[in-house]
Amino acid sequence: MKSSKVPAQRWYFENIKNRIEAKRCLLRPDNSEGAFLVWRSTQNNYFYLSVKNGLYVRHYKIREGETGKQFYLVSQKTFQTLCELVDYYSKHEDGLCTQLNSPCVMLDRPSLPSLSYEAEWEVDRSSLTKVEKLGSGEFAEVWHGVWNNKIDVAIKEFRVISPEIHTEIKIMKEFQHERLLKLYGVCTVSEPFCIITELMKNGSLKKYLINHREKKDLPFSLMIDFGVQVTEGMAYLESKNIVHRDLRADNILLTDMQFCKIADFGLAQFNLPGDRESSSAVKVPVKWMAPEIFLGKEYTSKCDIWSFGILLTEIITYGSEPYPDQDKMTCIKAVPRGYRMDRPPDCPPALYDIMLLCWRTIPEERPGFVELQDRLLALVSEPISELE
Repeated sequence: MKSSKVPAQRWYFENIKNRIEAKRCLLRPDNSEGAFLVWRSTQNNYFYLSVKNGLYVRHYKIREGETGKQFYLVSQKTFQTLCELVDYYSKHEDGLCTQLNSPCVMLDRPSLPSLSYEAEWEVDRSSLTKVEKLGSGEFAEVWHGVWNNKIDVAIKEFRVISPEIHTEIKIMKEFQHERLLKLYGVCTVSEPFCIITELMKNGSLKKYLINHREKKDLPFSLMIDFGVQVTEGMAYLESKNIVHRDLRADNILLTDMQFCKIADFGLAQFNLPGDRESSSAVKVPVKWMAPEIFLGKEYTSKCDIWSFGILLTEIITYGSEPYPDQDKMTCIKAVPRGYRMDRPPDCPPALYDIMLLCWRTIPEERPGFVELQDRLLALVSEPISELE
C-alpha cells in the first residue's frame, strides 16, 4: 500500500499507533457517543477509523485503492480523500456502529524538551513559583509550580541531600520514554535541591482508582490497559538495566488523557553485572516487596516484576491495600514461606494466573515485562469491525 499524505485535521491522531491507544483516548468521559479519531497502524501502515460506541470502541480499517487516491470502508463506496470519507460518515451512519459525532478530545500537550538552555539542565530558581503543595514524603515535598509565569510544572523539593538524589537525577536525565515522567530541569547549585518535571494534574493512579471505587465503573479492558502501559515503561527500564524498587499505584501518575507515567525514581538504581549491593535497608513498602528482599538479597528487575503483580491487585480492587487481611509483620514472615495473596474479588482467573507468575518464589522463573505485556493484551483483544 502506498503512503498517503495525511491532512492536518483535529480527528487525525498522529501519535496513536495501535487500537489499544485509540481506545485509551476515546473512552475518556470527555468524549460523547460517536466521538472518533483516525490513526495509522505501525504494524501494517493502514489507516483506521475508531469510534466510541457506548462503553466500547469500534475500529474500522480504511482501505486504499492501488493509486492511494481512493479510501473506503466498503468497496462500493469510495472517497478521494480521508476528509471526504470522514465528512460522509459524519452525516450518514451507513453501516457504522453509530454516526460520527465530534473528534476525540486531545488534551495532552507535547512535553517540553527542557526548561534549560544548557545541557546541564540547570534552571534559575528565581524563574520558579510555587502554587500549591501536592504531597510530601520523608525526604521531599512536591509542589504545583509555574516556570517563568507561563508553564505549569511539578517541583520536587528535597529536604536533605543524599546519594539517592543524584542517582534519581542521573536516571531521569539519561533515560526518557513516553511512559516515564518527563524531566524538565533541576536546581542543584544551592540547597534545597529541586527536580522540575511535567505536571500530572490528575494525580496518581491510586487516587484515580479510589475515586472510582464506590461506583466501580471502570471497564475491565481499561484497567488492564493501565497495567499494559506500566509494562511499556518498565520494559524500557528493564532493557537499560535499571530497577525501580518502588513500583506501586501511588508512583504511577496520570496525564489529562489518563495515560500512565512511571514516577518517583528516588529508590531506583542501576542493576549492573556483579553489583551485589544489599537491599535490606531500602525503605520500600513491605507489601510490595519480593520475598528475597526479606532475606537480604540484592534487588533485581525480577523484584520489580513481583511488585508489578501487587500493582495489578491494586488496579483490579480500585486501589485497595494488598494483603487486606494481613499486617506487615505477618507478610514478612509468611511470604518467604510461600504464602500468596488470594485471588481478589471480581478478579478473573486468567488475570490472577498472571499475578501468580509474578510471584514465583525463584526470581529467574518470573516473566519479563515484555512477556507480561503480551499476556495482558491477550486478555483484552481489540477486534476490527467490518462493514457489511
